[in-house]
Amino acid sequence: MKNMKLKITTTLFALAFGLQLQAHEAQVTIHVVGEDGQPVARAKASIQLTVATGGGLDNGKLVNVEGLTDTNGICVLSGNGDDGYVAAAVLKDGYYGSAGYRIELTNSVLGRWQPWNPTLEVMLQKKGVQVPVYARRVEEIKIPAEGKAVGWDLTAGDWVAPYGKGATADFVLKVERKPEPEVPAREIPPFDVTLTVSFSDDGDGIQSVFAPVQTHSGLRLPRQAPADGYESELMKHEYKERGQPEHLDLRDDQNYFFRVRTKTDAQGNIVSALYGKIYGNFRVSGREYDKLTFDYHLNPTANSLNMEFDPKRNLLK
Repeated sequence: MKNMKLKITTTLFALAFGLQLQAHEAQVTIHVVGEDGQPVARAKASIQLTVATGGGLDNGKLVNVEGLTDTNGICVLSGNGDDGYVAAAVLKDGYYGSAGYRIELTNSVLGRWQPWNPTLEVMLQKKGVQVPVYARRVEEIKIPAEGKAVGWDLTAGDWVAPYGKGATADFVLKVERKPEPEVPAREIPPFDVTLTVSFSDDGDGIQSVFAPVQTHSGLRLPRQAPADGYESELMKHEYKERGQPEHLDLRDDQNYFFRVRTKTDAQGNIVSALYGKIYGNFRVSGREYDKLTFDYHLNPTANSLNMEFDPKRNLLK
């Protein structure tokens, strides 16, 4: 922490007086393997460094250095930079890219950033069959009715009539809010809000799946949705009592799989259904708690569990 404070102070001092920070060499070894642990050759590895231009706090030149992994899946890259980190990424045709890596640098010795030549282990996931899906990020859309169940059509990307152009209530959403007591203006007001997500057809449902937010791969969740284990209702309850901290029913690593438009035979066996996934959580926000956010992908092929989305073929324009 002491070294970090010294680095920040030195950087700000130099920029404030228009001085050019001294760039040092950094070197990183990137080792790339597949899901089977075997090395991946001819993957494009890259690192990015920053060199200040001396023109102010917001100025700086990004330096990219690229190379290909050898038959052992190894690529050694080096470049000069004056910031305290190196960013890294790996790409290869037929694989999901892996990016967002950040290697912290602590100090320099004889013109070399330390640690010198650390090894970054990267695992690439192969692309399977990527399919067109209905994909949409619903961000802070106004909830048309409080305390009343309202349908959302996943293929239309809209509320069902009379609130929108949707025809099928895939998700049935209901927001209930308890009256807020009067409090002084300087005080954060208490609240009590419940969001209930239910469904139209027997056999429809939702289930949780957890995955780190800062995943480096483009494939955040499993390739296939589960065939069973779905619950018919999801309830999110968020509240704050007066003088108490907030209780938010949220997890950063929360995601979901869901099943909708389920059809069953006389014995109750599922004969047809559509499957999809939700990145992140359902969130209710806004001053009146009247705005909804969620991010979904729906595979339109009946009974297909495939969750690999072809981003060039989004069926929702």
